[in-house]
Amino acid sequence: MTRIFLLGATGYIGGEVLHALQHAHPDYEIAALVRSAEKAGRVVAAYPRVRVVSGDLDNTSLVEEEARRSDVVIHAASNKHIGSVEAIARALKGRRDAYYIQVTGASVLGGPEIDASAYGEASDKVYDDLDGAQAVRDLILAYPNRRVVDNFILKLAGSGPKTAIIFPPIIFGAGSGPGNQRSIQVPSIAKNALKDKQAAYVGQGLSRWGAIHVADLAQLFVKLVEKAAEGGNGDIWDESGLYFAESGEMSFRDIASLVANEVYKLGFTEKPDATRSITAEECDRLFFAHGAVVLGTNARGRALRARKLLGWQPVKGALEDYISETVAAEAKQFDSL
Repeated sequence: MTRIFLLGATGYIGGEVLHALQHAHPDYEIAALVRSAEKAGRVVAAYPRVRVVSGDLDNTSLVEEEARRSDVVIHAASNKHIGSVEAIARALKGRRDAYYIQVTGASVLGGPEIDASAYGEASDKVYDDLDGAQAVRDLILAYPNRRVVDNFILKLAGSGPKTAIIFPPIIFGAGSGPGNQRSIQVPSIAKNALKDKQAAYVGQGLSRWGAIHVADLAQLFVKLVEKAAEGGNGDIWDESGLYFAESGEMSFRDIASLVANEVYKLGFTEKPDATRSITAEECDRLFFAHGAVVLGTNARGRALRARKLLGWQPVKGALEDYISETVAAEAKQFDSL
């Protein structure tokens, strides 16, 4: 029986991964790290066979203990908590029969733009995770302080568990997990547009990110876990284990335009396509800290490795198909305030 330790089970990504694994493989033995009794109750109510482990990422001894008992560790809780990552590495040191899957962020692709404070500008640089994997590795290695977790995992190659790093771009769609079911980027744009009567984009709004439905993203995790359960080797782990996930891409100006039109249809503004440009500093104030990084850079990555080597295919459609329901969901919250 495959034993899985999941961190982030009540988060947007981790909850969807738990949902997908439970439905695809109810025979898997899953332990989930959960930090509160209230959240633990949600997990148990939805998935009675899951063993809840009470604690958080700072309980590194507990993380290490549970990771040691597992065949596969999935860290979907954070890409910045190096203490928990180090605990997993200690637990799985020398175990080439174990597997470690870590979520990170596609913002790594915008590193040079962040350095230059160039937000909202177009870029023709498109990365791929198959033939172009070395360029992605080089980009990670260029930022040892900014991408601490990614660098740490790359350096594990060959000395511990077989590893994979997943780089989600814009994630859309309502989640099915037992906790947070809401994404960040597009819902935040919609929420701000409902409040300000116009949708904002950074600078010229020409920067583009890939996008993926949360359920399609979860299926990528499932595919990797299935390979792990089979004892799968090959060109899918360690230095080669870098995975983008996308079903197309959009510019933030186009996203803002679609959001604005939905806000108009719902009667929150008197004119369609009410959009405006904001500075990076305004973005950080209006949205959230470092908002300009995830709403004003380019993260153009083609998910070729999963398609070719894992047989993964997104089936949930493109981001533009979900703008209407995203704005409607935010409007419902807006009305309840």
